[in-house]
Amino acid sequence: MISWIEHTVNYCDGSIFVSNDLLKEGEKTYKLKSKVIIPNGVDLQLFDYYPITKKNVLFIGRFSKDKGIDILPKIIPPIMSVKDATFTAVCPSNSTNEELKEIRESIQKMQDKYGERLKIIDKPQDQQILKELYKNCQVYIQPSKYESFGLCILEAMATGRPVVAFKVGGIPEVIGNSGFALRNRDGFIYKVKELLENRNECVKMGKKANKRAKNFDWNLIAQETIKYYQEVNK
Repeated sequence: MISWIEHTVNYCDGSIFVSNDLLKEGEKTYKLKSKVIIPNGVDLQLFDYYPITKKNVLFIGRFSKDKGIDILPKIIPPIMSVKDATFTAVCPSNSTNEELKEIRESIQKMQDKYGERLKIIDKPQDQQILKELYKNCQVYIQPSKYESFGLCILEAMATGRPVVAFKVGGIPEVIGNSGFALRNRDGFIYKVKELLENRNECVKMGKKANKRAKNFDWNLIAQETIKYYQEVNK
């Protein structure tokens, strides 16, 4: 399978990458005849701007260390220290990994402690439910160790939410100056707390995020993709 993929990429007429960071990685591995950066898109009719009404932090991602699940036990208590703040995590898992089991048990103890303020959803959710979750948060976080792009980040931005993430992969290219891409955990936690305690800043940054998300409208992305296909097939 790997050999087939490598052969296909090395001899294809054109290659599309969703971020500059991914392109750089691709150039290290493959011989590319033609290449272009076309980001992923977002459905702006589904994920549209909605005013902030609740002091909630939202995280969406697999229950894996790649998605930063191992630092949630460090992030949750500082969030809970903010008056009336809540935390929601959508993190599907079917892993039997012992380390991940220990992390889940640690989070379960926090659920027992904080009750309804901490909600963990361990099943995949459809887009309509995710839309409501974005609308019901004040800050969206993405503590991933790597993301080639970050689609959930873009959906949160379209909803008008400030994003706090780590400065890895293609994340900074998605966020631009309308969110916060940080290098270390302490800075990450500090920024989340700061935003929870400053709703006006969240509204201001959320409007910038919504405006930036419009550059990733699926209609625009589809047109760019078709144009590139046409160029490659000349």
